[in-house]
Amino acid sequence: MEAESKKTNLSLAFQLFKDTQQDNLEYIYRGKFNTDITDNILSLAEESLRLSEQKLAIKKRVYFVMVEGLQNITRHQDLNSVNFPIKPGLFVLQRKKNSYFITTGNLIEKKNISVLKNQLERVNQLSKDELNEYYKNHLVDGGFSGKGGAGLGLIEIARKSKGSLSYDFRKIQGKFYYFYLLTEIPFVNTELEESQRATEFSLQNIKELHDILNRENITLNYSGIFNQDNLVNLLGIIEKQMKGTVITKIKTFNVMVEMLQNLVKHADHYQLNQVVGNHGIFFIAENEDEFVLTAGNYLRNERVNDLANHLFHINALDNKGLNALYNKNLLNFERQDKRSGAGLGIIDMRLKSQQKINYSFEKVDHDFSFFTLSIKITKNELKVGKFFIEGSHDRPEIELNPLENKFVISGRSIPENAYDFYQPVIEWLDDYIKSPNSMTVFEFKFEHINTHSSQQIMKILQRLKKLSAESSAKIKWYYYKDDNDMLELGTRLKELLGVDLRFIEQSH
Repeated sequence: MEAESKKTNLSLAFQLFKDTQQDNLEYIYRGKFNTDITDNILSLAEESLRLSEQKLAIKKRVYFVMVEGLQNITRHQDLNSVNFPIKPGLFVLQRKKNSYFITTGNLIEKKNISVLKNQLERVNQLSKDELNEYYKNHLVDGGFSGKGGAGLGLIEIARKSKGSLSYDFRKIQGKFYYFYLLTEIPFVNTELEESQRATEFSLQNIKELHDILNRENITLNYSGIFNQDNLVNLLGIIEKQMKGTVITKIKTFNVMVEMLQNLVKHADHYQLNQVVGNHGIFFIAENEDEFVLTAGNYLRNERVNDLANHLFHINALDNKGLNALYNKNLLNFERQDKRSGAGLGIIDMRLKSQQKINYSFEKVDHDFSFFTLSIKITKNELKVGKFFIEGSHDRPEIELNPLENKFVISGRSIPENAYDFYQPVIEWLDDYIKSPNSMTVFEFKFEHINTHSSQQIMKILQRLKKLSAESSAKIKWYYYKDDNDMLELGTRLKELLGVDLRFIEQSH
C-alpha cells in the first residue's frame, strides 16, 4: 500500500504539471490569506509578468486586477470556523494564447450571495462607457459594503478587464458557499463567442483542479520557469502560512530551500509554450502527520542513469554514511562537472528530513525525461499533553493546553508548600519548550501571591524567557486597576529577569 502511495504521489506531480501547462496555469495558492502572503504572491506574479513579452499597459492591468482580487479575498473571506473540508481562499494566475485569466475564490455566507450576485449581474450588463459612469456615481454615492467596498472593487476589475466577469457559487456545508470569480484580460482581440467559450472552459477546469488540490491537501502549486526571485517569494508564502512546532517549520523550510535551489540551478532548459527555460513544478501538501514536498523538472536523458544511481546510493546509506558522504562532497572543490553539485543538495535533503527520497523519471521524448522528487517531513508532535490544576481558596487554577494554545495561571497563590505545588508545572514546561507551538501566549492573572510562590513564578518566567529567545512567545501580566502591589511585583520580576513582560490592566 505504501509503495502504491509513493507511485501515486510521484505520478500526480507529472500529471499536475501537464495539466497546468496545458491550461497555462502559472501558479495556484490555496489557503488562508493575509497581507504578508498576498504581498509574496504579488511579487511572484510581478516576476512572471516581467519575464513576459506583453506590453507595459497589459502588465499593469493584470497586476491591478490581481491586487483587487487578493484584497477582495482578505477582506471578504467569511470564515469563523476551522472545521471546513477545504481551505478558505484560492488564487490562480493563468496565461493562455490570447488572454490572461485571474481566478480568485473564497468562502462566503449564503446570506451575502444575493447582494453579490446582483452586483456582478449589474456590472456584466454595462458597456465600457457605462462602467466608467457607474464607477463615478458609485464613488460619489457610496454603496460600500461593511467590509470595505466590494462593489467598487468589482467595478474596477470589470473596467480593467474585458468587461464581463465569470463567477460561480458552490455549496460547501451549512451556511457556507465557495465563490469563484474569473477575470479575463485579453492582449489579442478575439471574437466574443470564442472568448466566452474560453472563459467558461477555464473556470470549469479550475474548479476541477481545485477539487484535486482539496483532495490531495495541496496548499501551493507553482508551475513555470524557476529563478532565484521566484524561489525567494515561494519561500515567503510558505513561511507565512506554515503551522506546527518550531522544529517542524525549520526542518520543512530547510528542505524546501534545497529542493527549490535544485530546480533553479540544476534543471535542464526545455522549450515549452514557445519559451525556453528551466520549466518545472513545485507543490506542498499537508496531512495530519506530515508535510510532503514535491518538485519536478526536465532532465536530459544522458543524465538520468547517473542521477538514479546517486539517489539509490543515498537512500541506502545510514546517518553515519550520509554525513561521511556529505563531508566528502563538501571538500571536493575540483568537481569536473559543476552541475553535480545537485548531489550535495540531495544529500542535505536526506539528512534534514531523515526520510528516504522518493523519485521517478518519466521519458518525455528522445532528449528529455521528467524527473520528480518527493520528500516527506514528519511533524514533531507535542510530547506533552494538557496540564490542569483546579483552583481553590489557596492555590491558583492552572491550565496549560498546547492544543488550544491556552496557557493561564489565575487566582490566589498562597499554598502551604509552593515548591511542591509548582514543581510539576516547571517539569511540564521543561518538556514543552523542547517542542513548543509556533506561538505561545502565557498569561498570569493573580489575585494574590505570597513570597514563596513568587520564587517559583521566577523559575517559570526563566523558562518562558528561554522560550522567547528560541521561538515566538508573549508573556502577559494582568493586574486589577489600583492594585499597585501586583503591578509592582510584575515590574520587579521583569527587571530582575530581563524578561519581556507585558502589563495589562483589568477591571473588577
